[in-house]
Formats: sequence, structure tokens, C-alpha cells
Amino acid sequence: MTTTVKGITMPTFLLHITVKPEHRRVAVETLAEIQRLSLLDDGCVDFVWLSHEEDGNKFTLFERWESQQHLDDHLAKIIPVWEDFAPCLEGDPVSQRVRAVTELG
Repeated sequence: MTTTVKGITMPTFLLHITVKPEHRRVAVETLAEIQRLSLLDDGCVDFVWLSHEEDGNKFTLFERWESQQHLDDHLAKIIPVWEDFAPCLEGDPVSQRVRAVTELG
């Protein structure tokens, strides 16, 4: 859901996707470019795509933003990229809000 660092609450997410095997090369190139551009967005704290070692067609995004407004601005910009990328996906992306364990209990 959120992460609090130095008193600032930040939206924090994992996004899991699986790409069709025939689109893996395009997916790797596209995800790398999305990562590069997203790291330039105002309010981006962390944004990294991870490839699963046990299945090269599965990827997980870890992203953290300074505020919900920064995240909303990013999403508005990235929607057209995702619409172009959607045919590469095997199923729907799965988004999870997460928080640091240091914020529990």
C-alpha cells in the first residue's frame, strides 16, 4: 500500500506480468525503456523491472512514488505505452500494494 520513509508516506507497488514467449525480446526492450523513462518522472523513488530466473517470461515491477499525485501523473503518461504493449502479455497484470515490514505492528 504505502511506505513511510523519514515521515513521508509513499505509494509502493509490485506489478507481476507474464509475456508470451514469442514476445520476450520485445518485452525486455520495452520494459527497459519504460524503466528508463519512469526513473526520470518527478516523484519517482524506485522503479525497477525484475526478470524471474525460474521463468524468463515472468517479470515483476517494484515501484515507489513520493506521493499519490506523482503516481497518478506517471500512470496518465504510461497508459498509451501499456496499450501498445498489451498484445505481448499472457493474461492480465497483477498489481499488489506492499509496505515495509518495519511499518507493521
